[in-house]
Amino acid sequence: MIMKFNYIVSMSIALVAVIGSVTQFALAQEDSSVSDIYKNKIMYSVKFICIPSVGPDKEGVFMPQNYSTVINVHNPSSHNLTLFKKAVIAQSEEEQRGPISKFHKDFLAVDQALSINCKDIFDLFNHTSSFGDGFVVLLSNEKLDVSSVYTTMNSIDVEYIKPTITNASGKLPDLTIEILGFANNCGQNGCSVDLDMKVSNLSTETVSTPFNIETTTSNGFSNIQTIPSISGGGSQILFAKLGPGSNCHSPDCTVNAFVDSSNVIIESNENNNKDSVTSPG
Repeated sequence: MIMKFNYIVSMSIALVAVIGSVTQFALAQEDSSVSDIYKNKIMYSVKFICIPSVGPDKEGVFMPQNYSTVINVHNPSSHNLTLFKKAVIAQSEEEQRGPISKFHKDFLAVDQALSINCKDIFDLFNHTSSFGDGFVVLLSNEKLDVSSVYTTMNSIDVEYIKPTITNASGKLPDLTIEILGFANNCGQNGCSVDLDMKVSNLSTETVSTPFNIETTTSNGFSNIQTIPSISGGGSQILFAKLGPGSNCHSPDCTVNAFVDSSNVIIESNENNNKDSVTSPG
């Protein structure tokens, strides 16, 4: 984790509103059963530090300085989603283990984002816990963009948080793409590339989240189309027409195809999502 601050901490907790006009904030754990919450397979654990003052017991650990942590969460998918969040307070080795808040339910519409600051973390404990450092834990069934912003009076660092799959026994999809063939056709209106390709899911796990297929050519043509879903073990034949414009052969013509080009789907293998074919001039 990016922490250039030598655990620098002295936090003034500002009254900052959560970004996002359509946010169902602070629906407590009682609104959802524990089993429903833990059906969410994707977890993000984000470090935070929220200490309003540096006391004697912290002087050997933290350097006095104004310090803040803000966690940003963005929904990159093409549909609305629900997520759950909680906070865990960390204590030193000789202290009693810190409290853990209940899970709270939240909501993000397409392309919406929310900001979680120290006041929001305090709200997760219903204002009953003293502050320190620890983790905010996010659970979702969809891939999120999560980053944590750490600032001092004279510096700023941003950490992008990678997800963890919580059910190790659960299966993940594995999307691949194969270019079956393409033709470079030129006429009075310029040249275009006609492309046939096959998208496959090598896993038995069905993908029900829409994902993009992006195709490009070496002369700058591009096309994006969206696949709404694909069954486990299934395949789909796709066609794309790129152009018109300049001749792709200059002298060679290369066509590239990317499955899940927006990186929305978490897969068991993220290294087989591209295929390229070159036709010599």
